[in-house]
Amino acid sequence: MAIRRAPMTAALAVLGLIASTSPLAAQEDVVLYASEARTEGNWEKEWDPHVAGEQYLSSSDHGWSAIDAPLAHPSDYFEATFDARGGTSYHTWLRMRAAGNSKWNESVWVQFSDSIDQNGSPIYRIGTTSALLVNLENCKNCGVSGWGWQDRAYWLNQVRNVRFSSSGSKTVRVQTREDGVQVDQIVFSPSRFLASAPGQLAGDSTIVQKGSVSPVSPVSSAPSPAAADDSSDAATTSTVPGTIRSEAFDDGGEGTSYHDNDARNLGGAIRNEAGVDMATSADGGYTIGWTARGEWLNYRVNVASSGNYTVQLRVASIGGGAMHVGFNGRSPVWRAVTIPNTGGWQDWATVSFPATLAAGQQLMTLSFDTANINLTRVVVSAGSTPAPAPAPAPAPAPAPAPAPAPTTSQTQVSALSWNIQVNDFTDGHARQAMASALNVWPQPQIIAIQEAWEQFYGSYLDELQRRTGQTWYGKFQTMCRPDGWSGSSCVNPFDQGIAIFSRFPILNTSALYLPYADCWTSARVALRAAVNVNGKVLQVFNTHLQTGGCTNSTAARYASMGLIKAWARNYSTPQIFAGDFNADPDQIASSIGMGPNFVESFQAVGSGSRFTFPVWAPTMKLDYWFFDSSWSAQPLSSEVVTSTGSVSDHFPVRATFLIR
Repeated sequence: MAIRRAPMTAALAVLGLIASTSPLAAQEDVVLYASEARTEGNWEKEWDPHVAGEQYLSSSDHGWSAIDAPLAHPSDYFEATFDARGGTSYHTWLRMRAAGNSKWNESVWVQFSDSIDQNGSPIYRIGTTSALLVNLENCKNCGVSGWGWQDRAYWLNQVRNVRFSSSGSKTVRVQTREDGVQVDQIVFSPSRFLASAPGQLAGDSTIVQKGSVSPVSPVSSAPSPAAADDSSDAATTSTVPGTIRSEAFDDGGEGTSYHDNDARNLGGAIRNEAGVDMATSADGGYTIGWTARGEWLNYRVNVASSGNYTVQLRVASIGGGAMHVGFNGRSPVWRAVTIPNTGGWQDWATVSFPATLAAGQQLMTLSFDTANINLTRVVVSAGSTPAPAPAPAPAPAPAPAPAPAPTTSQTQVSALSWNIQVNDFTDGHARQAMASALNVWPQPQIIAIQEAWEQFYGSYLDELQRRTGQTWYGKFQTMCRPDGWSGSSCVNPFDQGIAIFSRFPILNTSALYLPYADCWTSARVALRAAVNVNGKVLQVFNTHLQTGGCTNSTAARYASMGLIKAWARNYSTPQIFAGDFNADPDQIASSIGMGPNFVESFQAVGSGSRFTFPVWAPTMKLDYWFFDSSWSAQPLSSEVVTSTGSVSDHFPVRATFLIR
């Protein structure tokens, strides 16, 4: 049947969902059809009896080049209005088709009015150059075929759940990235389609009915009626004083709102869109279960007023264990908690500790230091006098080596080195990387990053300070572009580079260019920052060495390490050295290249797997913490951190040093 133009009647030009003028019922999916949109520029409505509402939106294929960034004031777009609940997370799905099934006709930019991210910051707003990129093709060169549901662009790590700062009428705007795109349905889902699409990626014929309601929780014989009622909007901001339910963890996804060692919800009782293992509890409500060492969760809380509080954890365990509880941002609390052996997985006990909290929005973090802890809720009540923080746990003994005897003036420092992956050029990824770094335990006081963007230096610092409520200091240093090295200096710097961030004041900094070209740079760089650790000057170094195969990278790395060692001799000890050294297993070992001046921390005191790359199947150790051979920065522990998940293609390396 031939497709004909839909008549442009006044009814078709009306914006909004007429049936949705009243406030949305709890957990109702928002479903928009093409007939409810207003079009501008190169967008029109077409008639087709086989699509939703018998109409779809189409942008004519003129062969335009893709628009690299969304426009604040586009000429070509369509808009529709809908009602949404403030504070509820919605996942966005578009059913799209590419004209001619061409990969050049299958992407759009999506924006909203009043939209915020999980931290309450504006995101993807109409009138800005921020937008969600939706690209129908799901992987490189895998093609498209007919209608399909999509929520992302496969090469980007984007925030895909949005909230709105208030309840009421909202506007969605879809603007052109590539022409030749067709859209017939948009679904905003608070639960039902949070983790799975309404239909197929290709060859789809699904029409989502209006008024569909997402299931709030599965039927269970165990939870009390009150707990079942409370679960209707699981991820929410909890009020303090009050109860923070285990299932109310934030919904930013793996590596941001939680870390679980596998993607399955083993209990399946609630929050099945997430990998956190949730079961029903004989104590009422739900419990986090099947916990493992290194797993953690974040909860959004709003503390009514500053003061002293008692934090009570409702827990069960066979064998007991240990965990940490933190209030990050306004209240810099990070408390070790011992979990008793309660005798059974449903035999509950209360463990409490005092804490001083500041007023306002912040994150509560639950971090499991050991496995086999069930937790059903946290109750925070007003009153108590904070007790002194417990003494730090005894550090593991270093591997046999000529370590000097300890002195009375010494400080433990937790340090993290991480290649955060350069090919995600978004502010959201920059902030997500810092949030994931701070969720590592012991929480880092010094963070060295590689493959960072100079444009986001302020975002890195801001996120560190916002989440800890403490002052951070930093220094960024760029690489040199392929044509940028003059023979003695960098005349054309690259905006990609490395950085050092420190909770301790930075006294001075310097940088050393390493003039050995590779595929991407004419000179890599090493960065130094002298930090004041309780009156002791600690020299912190960071670098990212050559790779790629366009030149003799092995020789370039080895020569660079020689320059680095000679340069470091100009500065006082103690010294610690971080970086991505990029040495494949069949090439010169970085630990040999840095010796004898520096010793590798993992060789001295490391535990667990040493491999840092790639995260989907780690087989290579590219990332390191070294310390100078005087042992005045004595390593106490070192490990590869896997809790960061897929935020980067590298896992970080964390180490604790005793600074003498």
